[in-house]
Amino acid sequence: MKKVLCLLSIAVIASGCTSLQTPPTTTIDHLATAGSLHCKTNEICPNVVVEWDKQQKDQLKVDVALTSTYQYYDITGITFLVDGKSFNYLPTEKTQQKYINKLIPKRSSNTFVLPSLFLYELRNAKNVALSIETDKGVIQRSVYTPTQSSTLFQNFTQLIASLPKQQPQ
Repeated sequence: MKKVLCLLSIAVIASGCTSLQTPPTTTIDHLATAGSLHCKTNEICPNVVVEWDKQQKDQLKVDVALTSTYQYYDITGITFLVDGKSFNYLPTEKTQQKYINKLIPKRSSNTFVLPSLFLYELRNAKNVALSIETDKGVIQRSVYTPTQSSTLFQNFTQLIASLPKQQPQ
């Protein structure tokens, strides 16, 4: 599974921060999507892979990757800002740092577990941002605004479509 996620992450990283939608990767037992956020050309552009957790079907596994020519990052937390509400999550493990290649030499990644109920928060959201806490400071990027939707939000929308119509109580 780690090899599949690594290959999927490398493919997303190689495509860069474009506005093209990355199609979901599907198998019979899970749905995984990868997407990038809104980034300017001179900004680090996080790549995020979201999939259903295989052991806990009521949870999402979120892998966040930062690539840099110059430095590694220690990813210590993420916060989704949804219409003024904050949803904070801590990583499940230590940040993995590895050398990829000459074009993208330094890759830092970490994994987070979110409850699937988080998807219900995104259903009618007007503004969504993602803040990534690192040892070098906070990296905040837009996920969704009424005028601009990132590939990550489009991928979340595909996961939302697989949820039951009624929110659990």
